Amino acid sequence: MTSGKATLTDTISAVRAFIAAQEPGSALPSETALAAEIGSTRTLVNSAIGQLMSEGQLIRQGKKAIVQPIKTILRQVPTRYTAAYREAHGARGAFDAEVREHGMQPRWTTEPSQEPASEKIAEILGIEAGGEVTVRAREMFANDVPVQVAITYIPSDVAASAGVTGVDSGTGGIISRMGETDSQQASVTETIQVRVPTEREQQQLRLPADARVYELTHTGRTAEGRCVEVTVHVMPVHLWDLSYTWDLS
Repeated sequence: MTSGKATLTDTISAVRAFIAAQEPGSALPSETALAAEIGSTRTLVNSAIGQLMSEGQLIRQGKKAIVQPIKTILRQVPTRYTAAYREAHGARGAFDAEVREHGMQPRWTTEPSQEPASEKIAEILGIEAGGEVTVRAREMFANDVPVQVAITYIPSDVAASAGVTGVDSGTGGIISRMGETDSQQASVTETIQVRVPTEREQQQLRLPADARVYELTHTGRTAEGRCVEVTVHVMPVHLWDLSYTWDLS
């Protein structure tokens, strides 16, 4: 490809190929140098980098474009909800186990609180709007890269009996703690939408405004049908693969 004949499509393909040959976390050369390397123009390289950032193949650190430093994480259902998976090697829940399984170091912050339920959350939980619920807001990282934010809503009586009102929910996380009470989850529903991130999510997940995220709403119910957990997960599309398996027998 020569700069006189370069197109944006050609340039994006060339930058993709260049990225594929680099180590994760490495910085791209300047736009001028990269244009010379691939036989394009600085203007087209700038546009290509913007496109690849929106796809998550590149991230911005200061003025530098950096090759995505972490692997795509596989989220497997129903495997992630089994006690053996959630509790493996003392894991604090499925996210902890997932990230370690991919050879990365998980980290998260948890902010527990008691708040009135919104109409949407109250309807799912089957309580009055404005009724108090236990809220667990988390920001989640793999190798210190933000990969997910999640907010969990639990009926206050369930949270108290399961002992999940504090920061640390112990080995296996809140599902394991509920499993030790009469609030054991027997069925799970996940509803997934794809959207652009809010301004707050852009800051938390270090995303450009035109990126895409999964909004995955998880609900857990007891064998009697009571909803004991609603968690809204927000996950960059480029960092997660979602896998679902059903037994049709």
